[in-house]
Parts: sequence; C-alpha cells; structure tokens
Amino acid sequence: MVAVTVLALGLTACGSSGGSGEGAEGSSSSAASGSSSGSACGSGNMAPGSSKTVHLTSGGRDRSYVVTVPKDYSADTPTPVVMAFHGRGRDSEQMKTLTGFSDKPAIAVYPQGLTGSKGTSWQGASYASDADDVKFTGEVLDKVESDLCVDTDRVYAAGMSNGGGFASLLACRMSDRIAAFASVSGAYYGGTRAGCNTAGAVPIMEFHGTDDPTMKYDGGDGKGGEYISVPEYIDEWVARNQCSHEPEVDQPVDGVEHYSFKNDCKNGSEVQQYRIDGGGHTWPGAPEGMGTGRDTPNLHATDLIWEFFQNHRLSQHH
Repeated sequence: MVAVTVLALGLTACGSSGGSGEGAEGSSSSAASGSSSGSACGSGNMAPGSSKTVHLTSGGRDRSYVVTVPKDYSADTPTPVVMAFHGRGRDSEQMKTLTGFSDKPAIAVYPQGLTGSKGTSWQGASYASDADDVKFTGEVLDKVESDLCVDTDRVYAAGMSNGGGFASLLACRMSDRIAAFASVSGAYYGGTRAGCNTAGAVPIMEFHGTDDPTMKYDGGDGKGGEYISVPEYIDEWVARNQCSHEPEVDQPVDGVEHYSFKNDCKNGSEVQQYRIDGGGHTWPGAPEGMGTGRDTPNLHATDLIWEFFQNHRLSQHH
C-alpha cells in the first residue's frame, strides 16, 4: 500500500486529500491521504519568511493553526514540516515563541487545541475536549500539503507537556505520515497510549526534568488523570522499537544525561532521552520565564530535536 501511495504522489505532485485517523483505538491515518515518501507541492503560496493563521472545519468545529515558512521558501521546492503542539492552557503563538521552530529551514505548523474542562488542550488527557485531534492533525497536514510545497518524507511532530503527550499519541496513530516525534516535559496519561499496542517502530526523542513540578518524573496523578513515569515511558518505546536495552550514555552539558537507544532497533528507529537533573517543567533553551522550575538554558531542545529529525525519513521506517 505504501509503494502505491509513493507512485501516486510522484505522479500527481499535488496536495493530498481525505481525512486521517477514524478515531477508533489503534487506527492510524489513511495511507491514501498522503503517507509515505514523495513531495506534495500545493497550489497556494506564501511569501518567504511569512506567517499566517489558517482556519478549517474539523468534526463540525472551527479549528485553526499558525503556519510559517522559512526565509528561503520556494513554492516549487519540497520543504520539511515540523508540527508543534502547545501545552494545556497555551496557544499556537505561545508555542511558536517557546520553540523557535520557525527559525529552522522548515514549514513550521502550530495547531491550536480546543478548550476542554481545564483550558486549551489535546486528546489523551481527561480534561481535553471530545474532539478527535488525531483526525484534525491529519486534516491540517492535508491542508498544508494542498497549500504549500511539502516534502512528505520529512514530516515531524513535537509537543510540550499535554502537547508532548499528544505527540506521543500521534507516534502510535500516525506513523504512516509522520517520520519522527519529540516530547518535552510530556504528560503521559493513559489516553496517550491508545493504539500503541499495534503501533509500528518509530523514532522518539524525550526531554524531562527530574524536578518537574507539573508532570513528575516518577509519574503520578495529575489534572488529566494518572500518568506513567518517564523511565516507564522510555522502556515502553524501547520495547516497542525492539531496541537493545543497553543505551549509549553521554553528558552533553553539566547535569544532563543523554541516553541513546539505537542498537538493534526495528526499521531504523531509535529512542533518545535527555534526563535533566533538577530540571523543571520547561522547554530547555526557551526564552526566559516560559516554564516552571529550574531551566537549562545551555541545553537547546529545539536544536537537538531538529538535528534528530534530520536523521529520519518516513521511507526509512516502512
């Protein structure tokens, strides 16, 4: 099915259509809606270095995202996409400022979550709205591909806190369209693991402070229900990717241990974790005052995530 889609994308070279993810546990986005390697150069255009807010209807509701294109963007050059999902109570513009993905040579997409019982949020936590945010994510990708020139082999997803938990859910549900995933200070509630039992091997990167006051490193009971510990989360992905349980360990900066599980992983996948001793609920390297607890300004999560993403293509894992 993947090979057929590659051929179709190569022949049409236009934006994909159709929805993704039907909402049933274990389902992932439809391969017919633009998965696999290739390019999708849409009919629209944006001025290099510009940003805009785009609205679409998903599940009968008005939804939106902020999209930026790099300074050297060209309407006929396939460009990678990074989707970045904000935390609970936050918004697209805040995520844009927090991460700085718009400074990378990629189309940066910042989707906006709907308001649940405790502010704006994403599927997977009990406080989220009843929206199918997995389906919405697929529809956002469809729209981006119909508007811009996308390298569909290089689509990535990252998130902070509740958005990090949602990025992890996407790793289980949309690995046919997204090549690699990153979670920072992630909220790993039970709902973020829906469909993971049947998920394929995917590249995952994770950052977490051991003194995170919001999403505790050792797990706990949060605003969105019970959530697993970071070591348990990493162990699950190491097992899912069939990697050797013996990581390579280094110390990129003082007080940070970097664990890299690369050996024997299935389909070129890997798991990387940055354990930040004494770190708080932050996006390392973000502008001052945008987190809770101790920051790690000399560890730049966005740069490390971008470097990690560059090592992975969708076609490598299928």
